[in-house]
Amino acid sequence: MRGLATVLALALTPGVAVAQCGGMDLVLNCQIGSKTITVCAGEGQATYAFGPLNAPELELVMPLGQVQARPWPGVGRSIWEDITFENAGTRYTAWISVDRMAEDLPATGGVIVSHGDQKLADLTCNADTANVGIFSIADAMQAAGYCADHDSGLYTSAACAD
Repeated sequence: MRGLATVLALALTPGVAVAQCGGMDLVLNCQIGSKTITVCAGEGQATYAFGPLNAPELELVMPLGQVQARPWPGVGRSIWEDITFENAGTRYTAWISVDRMAEDLPATGGVIVSHGDQKLADLTCNADTANVGIFSIADAMQAAGYCADHDSGLYTSAACAD
């Protein structure tokens, strides 16, 4: 997967978004309204930032063991992944998707904000602004010792023992 992820990340990612990730891989960078979302993963952690460019209103940095990540099951027209950060009971699920059947690999993404069972917001990237690093979540989770558990639909360390 790493080879395809690298090709897609290079094709879909501008240098500014990659610079915001430091040494980690870009998962998502896009505009949502007038704000920017940037999600990165690697080096045993994941980051989430949302708000005005260079002055986010919310920044979360978490070890990969504290996020919830769902792997693409390997079927369907779209390749997708998502990663959920929790902060004070509010969950921020950043998602990315690439239409693998389309010639120009159109990408999209967004964030779903929820608290308990209540969805507070479902925001999608502005048209033509999504820059994604497909399989960046998978690569980061696997490098940190987590494996896809297709029964639960999540990455867990327990799945690696199977």
